[in-house]
Amino acid sequence: MDLQIAGHLDLAERLYRSILTAQPGHAGAHHGLGLLEIRLQRPADGLPHLLAALEAKPEVPDYWLGYLEGLRLTGDVEAAAAALALGRQHGLSGRSVDDFALRLQARTGATREAEESEALMQGAIARTNFAAALPAARALTERFPHRGLGWKALGALLAAEGKTDEAVAAMRISIRLLPDDAEAHANLGVTLSKHLQRHAEATLMLQRAIDIDPQRQSAYLDLADTLKAQSRYEDAEQLLQRAIDLPADRTNPRSAHYTSWIFLLAHNPTVDADTLFAAHRRAAARLESQALPLTRHSNRPDPARRLRVGFVSADLCEHPVAQLVEPVLAQLSRRPGLELHAYYNNPSQDAATLRLQPHFSRWCQVHALTDAEVAKQITDDGVDVIIDLAGYTAMNRLGALAFKPAPIQVSWIGYPGTTGLRAMDYYFADRHFLPPGLLDAQFTEKLVFLPATLPLLPHPTASPVGPLPALQNGNLTFGSFVRRAKINQAAIRRWSMLLRALPASRLLIAGVSPELDVPTLSAHFAAEGIDSARLTFHALCAMDQFLRLHHQVDLALDAHPYGGGSATVNALWMGVPTLTVAGPTPAARQATGVLGRLGLDEFVATDEADFVSKGLHWAGRLHELAELRASLRDRCQASPAGQPAIFADALERALRRMWTRWCAGLPPESF
Repeated sequence: MDLQIAGHLDLAERLYRSILTAQPGHAGAHHGLGLLEIRLQRPADGLPHLLAALEAKPEVPDYWLGYLEGLRLTGDVEAAAAALALGRQHGLSGRSVDDFALRLQARTGATREAEESEALMQGAIARTNFAAALPAARALTERFPHRGLGWKALGALLAAEGKTDEAVAAMRISIRLLPDDAEAHANLGVTLSKHLQRHAEATLMLQRAIDIDPQRQSAYLDLADTLKAQSRYEDAEQLLQRAIDLPADRTNPRSAHYTSWIFLLAHNPTVDADTLFAAHRRAAARLESQALPLTRHSNRPDPARRLRVGFVSADLCEHPVAQLVEPVLAQLSRRPGLELHAYYNNPSQDAATLRLQPHFSRWCQVHALTDAEVAKQITDDGVDVIIDLAGYTAMNRLGALAFKPAPIQVSWIGYPGTTGLRAMDYYFADRHFLPPGLLDAQFTEKLVFLPATLPLLPHPTASPVGPLPALQNGNLTFGSFVRRAKINQAAIRRWSMLLRALPASRLLIAGVSPELDVPTLSAHFAAEGIDSARLTFHALCAMDQFLRLHHQVDLALDAHPYGGGSATVNALWMGVPTLTVAGPTPAARQATGVLGRLGLDEFVATDEADFVSKGLHWAGRLHELAELRASLRDRCQASPAGQPAIFADALERALRRMWTRWCAGLPPESF
C-alpha cells in the first residue's frame, strides 16, 4: 500500500499478486489491487477484486465504498444503487457514504441524459443520416467524455469521411473506455490496416476483438485481410477456416469470409482439385441456405425477342476485368437483339466507370443493397440472362445470384473456376483453357465454349514493343508480373530450378512491397540457392510504368497453382511470352488457355522438368525468340480474341442458344 501511495504502481501490483498467489482470499490485497486498477483507468478489471474484498470482510466500510466506486466508474449505475441500498441495510453510514450517494444521484441524471442523446445518435445512424449522426457523436464526446459509445461512433463516422487521423484518435479513446467492446477494437484495427497500412498494430487490435467475441465473423475476415497484406497467406487461410465453422451472424451478412477462404484455397499449392471443388460446393451451399426459394420467372418465352442481359460486377472501374470486357461491351451494346443492364457493386467510380456506363441501357448501383434486394432488382428489371463477372473475388454478389433472379445465369471472366451454385447455369470457357471433358467435373455449371475466354486487347497506355534484352546482354531475363499473392514457395521452387539450370540468368519481380515482400522473397530464393544479386524487385506502380518493365524481360514465368490471366495477356501484348505448366485446376490453366489461342503451345510445359527444358530451349534460340517478340501483337490482333466484333458475335450466339433452350423448357447443356 505504501508503494501504491508513492506511485510505484508496477511494484505494488506485483506484491499484491504475490500475496494473492499465497493467500487467494486476502481481502486487503484484493482491495488494494482493485483500487490500483481504478487508478489505471481500468475499473472493469478492478471490480472483481473489490467484490472479493467485500465478500471476505463485509464489516469493513472501505471495502463497501471501494466496490461502490468501481460500479459507478464502470457505468453500472443501477447495480451501484442496489449495492448502496444493501450496504445501508447492513449498517453502512457516514459522510463518505452520503457523499457517494449524492455523486451517484448526479451520475444517474447525467446517465439518463447521455442515454437519450446516444439513442438519438444511433437512430440517425440506423437511418443512414450520417450528416446528423456526426455532429451528434461530437456533442456526446464533449458533454459525456467518459462514455465510450460516442467516441466509438465518432471514430467510425470520421473514418467514413476519410478523416483518418481524427478517426484513429477517437477510436483509441473508445477502446480505453470500452475495453471489452469487440466492435470498438475491430473498428480501430480495420482503420489502421486499410487506411494507414499499420498492419502489425492492426493485427493486435483485431485479435483482441476476436478474443472478446469469438463468434464475430467480420473480425476474422478483417484480420485475414490484414494478414494477407503482410503476405501471411497461410495464417489468413487457417483463420478463415475457423470462421466458416461459426454460425452466420449480422456482422458478415454476405458470407464474405467464405469468398476470402475459397480465394486463398485456390492459391494454395497443397490443395488438390477434388478438395478445392468440394470447398466451392460448401461455400455455395452456405449462400444457398441464406437464399429464399428460387424465384419464379415471368419472362416471356419468345426465342426471337430482344434479350435483356445483365452484368453483375464490382470491377467496372480501373481493373483488369474492365480492361478485358470493355471492347466486347462496346460491341454488344450496338446489337439490336440485346439490351444491356449493369449491376455495379462498388461505391467507387473512376474514369473507366464513366466510360463504361454509356454501354448500358440501365446502370444500377447495388453495393448498399442486401442480396435479397439485388436479386429482386434483377427480377423486377425483367433480366433474361445475368452474367457474373466476379466469381469468388472481392465484393462479389454470388449471394444474390443464389436466389436465381434471372432465368439464365452465367459466370465469366472474373474468376477461373466454378461458383458451385446450383442456380448458376453456365460458365464461359474455350477449348484451350478447358479442353472439353478434361475439367468438366470441377464445375457445377455447363461449359459453353467461345472462340476465346479472355479477349486479347491492348491496354491504352501500352508502349511499343522493345527489342529482346538477351540479344544485348547475352543472357535471359525472366519476369514475374502476377499478383504477389500468387508467388508462393511452390512457384519460387519451380522458378529456382530454371535459374539454377541457367546460372547467368536473372529474374525481375514486379508489383511487390519493398518493406514487406522483398526480405521474405529474397530469403525464400536464398533457401533455393539463388543469390539476391540475380533478383530485381519493383514496387507497385502505374500501369504504363508496369507495362514498360516488360522491355527488360525476355520470358515471363507463370505462377502455381493460380496462374496469370490478365498478366499473360498484357505480357503477350508487350511481346513477352509466358512459360507455364498446364495444371490440374482451372486456375492453373489460365496462361495455358491464353497461349493456346495464339498457337504458342511450345511455351506450355507438362511438368516441372519440362518447364526447365523449355526454358533451356529458348535460351539457345534467342534470335527465334526475338522474331516471335516482334510478331506477337500481330498475332493477338489476328486471333478471334483480338477482334471484339468476332468475339461479340460468338457471345451473342451463345446467349441466344441458351435462351432458346430455356424457352423450350430444356435444361442447360454444354455446347
